[in-house]
Amino acid sequence: MTAPLYFMQSKRLGFRQWTPEDLPLARELWGDLAVTRFFGGPFSELQIAERLEREISRMESHNFQYWPMHLLVNEEFVGCCGIRPYRPSEEIHELGFHLRPKFWGQGLAGEAASTVIQYAFEVVKAKGLSAGHHPENLVSKKLIEKLGFRYSHHEPFVVLEMDIPYYLMLRPPP
Repeated sequence: MTAPLYFMQSKRLGFRQWTPEDLPLARELWGDLAVTRFFGGPFSELQIAERLEREISRMESHNFQYWPMHLLVNEEFVGCCGIRPYRPSEEIHELGFHLRPKFWGQGLAGEAASTVIQYAFEVVKAKGLSAGHHPENLVSKKLIEKLGFRYSHHEPFVVLEMDIPYYLMLRPPP
């Protein structure tokens, strides 16, 4: 395998774009109930393929997605982190991250999210970012707050038929 082409890097992570050939990686990530239980999983093979296609299409239409990330040291697939449209007319996008369980507790989600936040404000020119979490996912809640997001409201999460807390971060003044 040739080395992936990273368009963005943090200290330990390389980010690249999803491709149709990434279905095995998508399956490894979104087919894992530990990863997906807080956002509607487990997902079927068809749902995983559709999710991958949505990410590829999002990149084509918006020039961002939940990018796949790999460890720089050995190119091992870690998961994904990125943004997706949330309130496009206001230029506010939603930050999200999904990591494979073997990478939990190593500070990689925070490192990835910080990198994506900087990219969203400096390259995408987002005016703000939102982030939500399942009420039982206290690790995500803690990270979202540590990153500097502030609670703004609860919002329906249709897939889980529940309201979830949402947070907001505005672009810092120049």
